[in-house]
Amino acid sequence: MRQERPVDLLDPDLLLKRPGARLMVLAPHPDDESLAAAGLIQRALAYGVPVDVVFVSDGENNPWPQRALERRIWIGPRQREAWAARRRAEADAALRALGAGHARIHRLGWPDGGVTWMLLDQTATALGTLRDLVQQVRPTLLVLPDLVDRHPDHSAMHVLMEMVFRTLPAGPKPECLGYLLHGRSQPGVPRRAVFALDAAELKRKRAAIEAHASQTALSRGRLLRSAAETETFVAGLDCHDRVGATLPWRPPRWLRPALALLAVDVSGGEKLRLATSGEANLFWRDGSPAACSPRPLQPPYYVKLYCPLPSPWVFDGWGWCRFGAARA
Repeated sequence: MRQERPVDLLDPDLLLKRPGARLMVLAPHPDDESLAAAGLIQRALAYGVPVDVVFVSDGENNPWPQRALERRIWIGPRQREAWAARRRAEADAALRALGAGHARIHRLGWPDGGVTWMLLDQTATALGTLRDLVQQVRPTLLVLPDLVDRHPDHSAMHVLMEMVFRTLPAGPKPECLGYLLHGRSQPGVPRRAVFALDAAELKRKRAAIEAHASQTALSRGRLLRSAAETETFVAGLDCHDRVGATLPWRPPRWLRPALALLAVDVSGGEKLRLATSGEANLFWRDGSPAACSPRPLQPPYYVKLYCPLPSPWVFDGWGWCRFGAARA
């Protein structure tokens, strides 16, 4: 039977008051830290809690705001690097607006829009980098994207961090709070942590979001909706398990030739062709064969339905599914 989460996990303020507390915020792109956890960062600093912010990418692959602000159509490597420098500077300014100018910043320099492929094709390297970082910082509280976030970089980072925790040496591991910036939470998520900001914290959060001027240029109203009186998180990592090998999807047959399944566990990732008939060890929700992985996948493992067709839409249509061991 699943154990109840500690009461403190539902109250981030109590987590920050624990002796020896240390906060780490994982941001796939510059601005995620301000949108998701600006209030939490401020409260940690007020309590004297060390804060580490990890920027996974520099947000360089962000063509529509760049085209609008720079009045250009074609964007090449030099232009992307200049945009990355701009977004790094905006992130620094946002942290200063939060009073976190002296927080420790870690920039991994992973490709913006490419975290899924880091997860799938460079699993061991990506896990090693993140594991070393967690062991170096030793956070007691980790804020990270939720598994069901529709941005592929966000959901892939969640998968990686879950696998990191499975490969860490025995010992205390950080409590985890998941944030959702793209899409909607799944029904039935049992435990949510709600963190209330005071008026001064809310004002500084708004200023931090505004500091990401390249992002507010086209999406100011949408981004400022995150400057709300509360920050809400999913408490813990174990609320998305599925049992068995039945996927939650049943794509139309006419679309299936354009699709693939991505599967990953701690041993590595693979791209699976969809089954047309015959043997399978993954099944659609109606029980029909979906794909056959060439090796047994070790629970927990993760499967994503993926469409490789070019599209201006960056968000996932289906996202990742987590398959855990059967529950008692």
